[in-house]
Amino acid sequence: MGPAAPPPRMRYLRYLYVPLACCAAGLVIVLGVQGLTAAWITLVLLLLEISLSFDNAVVNARVLDQLTPGQQRFFLTWGLVIPVFGVRFAGPLLMVALAGGVSVRQALDAALHHPVRYRELLDLAEPRILAFGGMFLLMVFLRYFFDEAKTLHWVKPLERRLSAAGRIESLEIALALIILLAVDLALPGTQRADVLIAGLIGLVLQLLSTSLAQAFGDEEQAGARLAAGGGLASLLYLELLDASFSLDGTIGAFAITSNLGLILTGLGLGALFIRSLTLMLSREKALEKLIFLEHGAHYAIGALGLVMLGGILLRQHHLHVPEWLTGVIGLLLLVLSFGDSLRHSRRA
Repeated sequence: MGPAAPPPRMRYLRYLYVPLACCAAGLVIVLGVQGLTAAWITLVLLLLEISLSFDNAVVNARVLDQLTPGQQRFFLTWGLVIPVFGVRFAGPLLMVALAGGVSVRQALDAALHHPVRYRELLDLAEPRILAFGGMFLLMVFLRYFFDEAKTLHWVKPLERRLSAAGRIESLEIALALIILLAVDLALPGTQRADVLIAGLIGLVLQLLSTSLAQAFGDEEQAGARLAAGGGLASLLYLELLDASFSLDGTIGAFAITSNLGLILTGLGLGALFIRSLTLMLSREKALEKLIFLEHGAHYAIGALGLVMLGGILLRQHHLHVPEWLTGVIGLLLLVLSFGDSLRHSRRA
């Protein structure tokens, strides 16, 4: 007989050793270089990123199962660089340049040397950023539940109706557009065009990325080339999904500090932790045992999308939904779905 298999708890913990060590090392370095206050801010940013992206890990794990081992490694290594530096730094930088009417070089100079000015430019770009991310996440939520083939339901009275409504072709797109138009019409005339275009881009990218992945996936057995293409489409979808989750956290991070180095460190360490959690959920097939966890994650995604769209209206009245509250809502939904999954597993 071979050695006994480690208990499930120990198997799960082994995925977290490296990110926990990296987080501890990062905080110690910040403490030694910039002091206790900077280390505390970095820790707050790290926890903010984890709380906002926990549900992202659940959805990512499901998509990750469709990728080849090589594509999985790319997502978990170089795929970490893209969202950390591409989304949390380059993405807002580009939007800041467009919104502020300045060049990318001037926006970069403001980010590195004039953080107050960069924050002002970011405020101008915020409605576009929220519209793009909010519409992308809202479509992820709607397309998951508006599915007539869906038979597993968590909140049965609601989800059965949503699933039945999925028989009406493109109903989720019409609903998302109605919400976007309602938000847009409530804005001053000077902002409407920008917000509408940004929201439409988010909607189109979500439709395009998922449709490509599904089209290639349907032909997966036709040949390795198509299977690889499906994997690449899924990889693109993962990066876009991660980008949409990161936008709200990036804006919130600048409300906590103007120090770009601390923002990249805190959010980057948080993203590393989420990547390891994604890997754990995928390799341990946890979603097959915790059958309602994916439902809870999509409810959290829908809530975040609506909060981002609602935030566009709230900022007109100088109000703001704190990021920690959004994170708490997401974690609460995940905890509830986790608990119901365990109860269902025991009964089964």
